[in-house]
Amino acid sequence: MTCRIIGFLLIMLPGLVAAQAEPVSRREVLAAIAVLEKDVTSADALKAAAIVTRFGKESEAVLLTVGPETLPWVQADVPGPEATVRAMLMAAYFAGDIKSQLEKRRAEDDPYRGWLAVIKAYRQIRQKQPEVVIPEVEELVKKEQAGSLEQEAEELRQQQDQEEQRERRPKNVV
Repeated sequence: MTCRIIGFLLIMLPGLVAAQAEPVSRREVLAAIAVLEKDVTSADALKAAAIVTRFGKESEAVLLTVGPETLPWVQADVPGPEATVRAMLMAAYFAGDIKSQLEKRRAEDDPYRGWLAVIKAYRQIRQKQPEVVIPEVEELVKKEQAGSLEQEAEELRQQQDQEEQRERRPKNVV
């Protein structure tokens, strides 16, 4: 699932991620995150999104758990312009999650910080494109306003931890 979603973003941002021998550095990804935080609609945002996505995919310093629970707005069957917006929101999610992990210096998924970054990016996009309405992100906004988003993120993280522990257990062999 991770590769499919990241692949979707890379398809949506053609030509921005060239094959490079050098991995993205911590400094480079933090600079790219700053670009996305400042204005996800800027001319530099697409390149920054590609850098953040590449870092999230390649770096062992962070752990990104992706799927419909963390990225409910990612759908392959939407029109091109909307797909691009959804891809940028995915990059904003990665940016928030990655920044949190780098600040804590611990590779531990942080969906709450990712969702907060999505909400901020969504508001920036809506200021310039008020016709853009993404129901899945609207739901995140409602949950944050109701004060339940952080708890939902914590429950999701605990569920992910439990699933990971189950996968590590040796299977009974008969």
